Amino acid sequence: MSVIHSTWPRPIAKSAIFLKRLCCTAGNTANTRPIGRPSTIKRRRNTVSNIPELVLCIPGPWEESSVLADEIALSAIGYSLVGNVLRDSETGFACELVLQRADQALADDFRKAGPHWATTVAMADIEDHRSVAYLVAPGGSREAADAMMRAGAALVDSGGLGVKVDSTGIAHAPAYWIDMCEQLDQLTAHRALVVYVAGAEVYSCGMHNFGLPEAITSGGDKTQAADMLRFFTRYLLEHAPQLEDGHTFSVSEGKPVYRVERTEAIDYGEGSLFNNPYGAWRLVPLVPEKKGNWWSRKR
Repeated sequence: MSVIHSTWPRPIAKSAIFLKRLCCTAGNTANTRPIGRPSTIKRRRNTVSNIPELVLCIPGPWEESSVLADEIALSAIGYSLVGNVLRDSETGFACELVLQRADQALADDFRKAGPHWATTVAMADIEDHRSVAYLVAPGGSREAADAMMRAGAALVDSGGLGVKVDSTGIAHAPAYWIDMCEQLDQLTAHRALVVYVAGAEVYSCGMHNFGLPEAITSGGDKTQAADMLRFFTRYLLEHAPQLEDGHTFSVSEGKPVYRVERTEAIDYGEGSLFNNPYGAWRLVPLVPEKKGNWWSRKR
């Protein structure tokens, strides 16, 4: 199986620091399924709403929590760390912060989850981390996802060396994470929190971070299938369509048409942060080319 990384829909403008750290987002493939080793932070269902948790793993230079708290107070405008709670004073958003000692296997985990920047200076910096901060909060909506993105940026601003989304299995370089957080109004959280996996089938992983179903398809060119699913899942997030079994979907005129069917999401095993309780949409190839008014029409 392989995780397909892509620059679609458009590359985010690269800042000077982004170029300096040589952190690319070009298409790369790793020989694995969604990657992550979130065994330290297990999924803990909210007993009231049953919302899955969004977990970010951020290695850093902090020797202890008091050092991290001081760095946050100095560098992350509007954020504070009191005990194990990271809080945004402007919005009131709060999440749990679990600080653990350095993990010798973490750099390898980041390389596997971020093959598109595995050979960069930024990735090499992770070898020297002194501790690992885990941010944990309920996901389940775009607002929650954006808030966690900003919380992750607060830690990057405070010395964090990268961000691995443990509830998805993708890792991002620190400068690129900041770039995405500066453009959240353009749905950059979708790029940050969702991956596309190619095996016998092609499927997404990470839409549960937004409270939405995954997408699955099969047949044809796997890279093209991943791009189609990327378009479809972004469409779900941006427009919240009321889909039903039998509706049809196409990226544009002249592109293949798919029939949409509700199905179960991939089962990654009990307690996995990758599991999506919202299910999935299976996109079944219907005709090779869209003609006329096919968009979301029952067939």
